[in-house]
Amino acid sequence: MTDTEALFLHCLGPLSFHLSEDGLYASHVSGKALVVHSKAASEHKEVQIARIKETALKFLKYSRSQIKPGAMTEEDLSRRRLLSANDSRISVWQLNPLEILAEIENVEPGSLAVEFGADENEVLVFHCWNTKLSIYSLDTGRSSVIKSPKLAHHLGFGYRLKTKQLAILLKPETSDILTVHEPRSYELLNRTVLPTIDAQGLKWSPDGKWIAVWDIASAGTKVLIFTADGQLFRTYSEPSGVDDTFDLGVKQIEWSSSNPQTGVCETLAVGKVNGNIDLLRARTFSSATTLSHIFPLDQQAPTMWRERYINADGDAEYAEASSSSALSMSPESAGSPRGVLVMAFSPDGHLLATVDTMRQNVVWIWSLEVTPKLASALVHEQPVRQVVWHPSTPQLLINTITNTLPAIRWWSPQDHPVIARVPVDRSESGKYDVRWEGSDADSAFWFGSAEEYAIGYLSAGDNGVEFELLNSVSSKSGGCGASLSR
Repeated sequence: MTDTEALFLHCLGPLSFHLSEDGLYASHVSGKALVVHSKAASEHKEVQIARIKETALKFLKYSRSQIKPGAMTEEDLSRRRLLSANDSRISVWQLNPLEILAEIENVEPGSLAVEFGADENEVLVFHCWNTKLSIYSLDTGRSSVIKSPKLAHHLGFGYRLKTKQLAILLKPETSDILTVHEPRSYELLNRTVLPTIDAQGLKWSPDGKWIAVWDIASAGTKVLIFTADGQLFRTYSEPSGVDDTFDLGVKQIEWSSSNPQTGVCETLAVGKVNGNIDLLRARTFSSATTLSHIFPLDQQAPTMWRERYINADGDAEYAEASSSSALSMSPESAGSPRGVLVMAFSPDGHLLATVDTMRQNVVWIWSLEVTPKLASALVHEQPVRQVVWHPSTPQLLINTITNTLPAIRWWSPQDHPVIARVPVDRSESGKYDVRWEGSDADSAFWFGSAEEYAIGYLSAGDNGVEFELLNSVSSKSGGCGASLSR
């Protein structure tokens, strides 16, 4: 980075950061400058700055990584791209070096979403009022159109892993429709009118064998399982023997990670409005067991951990607690509807972390090996905002909404959980975001807000476990008149 670029960064106005899904890149826009940070967790940190044509940017998105974390080469990284878009123009940038690769002009105003398609050579544009989805191919210059997409976000469509067929929900008139399309050409493979009242979303299984669609909660429990070519295979309702009079329906669903040995996805978790989670075997799609967030206090409990403050500055730690004391002091949310708020599987599929809306400050961790059971629970002073598993090892980051000191909470099966302060400025909203940096197993992660991000890792020191800072980017104000030269 040149001295001019360093001075320019120092004078940036308010930042709005965008992290790639794997945490390898971070970017923001300031005025007419696009700033991209890469290799932030290494000794060879890179900052690139380029001028942009767009004003009032609405979208800034990274292409998805097609390679597993830790397996990416320099060639793989060179294929990564970034798009920036306003209401009339879309620019696609290559990242190494940072420069415009392609532009799409005269875009219809009012786009609901703009993002990459099956790979870095496709751009999706969801038009105003969901009238159509346009797919632009950067390598051929051609475009395809799918009319009446139902949802302009990730729950409304998805690409099959490896072969990249597109499954998408449509709502042309009164009925929900699922269509499956060929990769690249987007020719129609199959079209099915769904027996749903109001389909809420779809998700491909990680092994690419199944598509799951779930209906609105008022319809009761209804999850439709389709084969990869769009044929209806099963309809899951309540477990057999359960009185459906009190069936409050489905809140969300989540597939387990594929088994590392077999490559097969083995479990579909169905999070219910009543707070229960039905675990379905991904062969028969029958209920194997039901997990409940209403834990019997007279039952033998696993290790429970409760957050407690240890000084007036707001530093905290986890202390072991009995289930009765931990959960009895855990406040239930008043007035909010019941339901499963968060479900997240560990990378090997053996652990499931959940948060229930009735106790939004508690993270429940379930062991799914052999007989599913509660393995641990962590009770916090504030509501949980995120639970994020490391992409390759069973480490869990817990991010709570906090108006005290910015801090990260960390859990793994074999170790005492820890809370560590992160050296970023306190956000007035108390809302921070966290993401693992997925280049290797060194366990570096990003933590921050729209104004400031830090990347580092947890390390044991003389004063306990501390956050070791590798790099940080923060907003600076000032009347600098520096200009950018390239």
